[in-house]
Amino acid sequence: MRAISRIELIPVRLPIVQKDDDISQLILLSLDDANITIENSDVFVIAHTIVSRAEGKEFHIPSLHSSPFAEYIARKTGKDPALVHLILEEAEQILKVQNNIIITKTKHGWICANSAIDQSNSRPNCAVSLPSDSNASAEKIGKYLKKMVGKELAIIISDTHGRALRRGAINVAIGSYNFPVIDDVRGRKDIFGYELKATIVALADEVASAAELVMGQAGEMIPVVIIRGLEFKSPISDISELQFDDDRRLFR
Repeated sequence: MRAISRIELIPVRLPIVQKDDDISQLILLSLDDANITIENSDVFVIAHTIVSRAEGKEFHIPSLHSSPFAEYIARKTGKDPALVHLILEEAEQILKVQNNIIITKTKHGWICANSAIDQSNSRPNCAVSLPSDSNASAEKIGKYLKKMVGKELAIIISDTHGRALRRGAINVAIGSYNFPVIDDVRGRKDIFGYELKATIVALADEVASAAELVMGQAGEMIPVVIIRGLEFKSPISDISELQFDDDRRLFR
């Protein structure tokens, strides 16, 4: 059962992240400048764009080549052929092409628009793809911060995804470290004593979405948010538990 009385969302401002920057060190410097102390059980939600940029996953579109197939898709969507080529490079499977959107299953297993390739918060004429392994990125940052401050903490790497049946994008978790991604409440009782049979909560997505309230989507310069006050008894789980196997997806 959750035991939460109050949650704090603490913004962490960072400078524009460049390739090969150390995200962990930038976070510590920012916290020091803002006189913010890390506490036990703090959860750091980190926008993937800064992780991707630091890991060299920002691409200069005019420098990219395009394949004949990318040019074909570009004509159907009105997109830049080089950008389409990058989208296809990040895709394991194309699920649908309609209007100016390409729905893909990425190499990471996510179902999303344009393979999660994002031109917002990228340098001019550039686009950012997802980290190669967001779990590994989260683990690297988390272990370094724990070593430096001696506190128990968790990391969530987030991205903004659209939804199939509702308008508007929302932040979701795409990588995690030391966090109960799933809160399985089956077997617990509701307020009237009914035993829950099927309820499984996407806890990591809930936390990522809460952080977006502070992060914003434009020029806020807040790519990291500390969420303080979470207390959960669910076991640590892997981000892969948020994904359905293909044969269980209701909407394709």
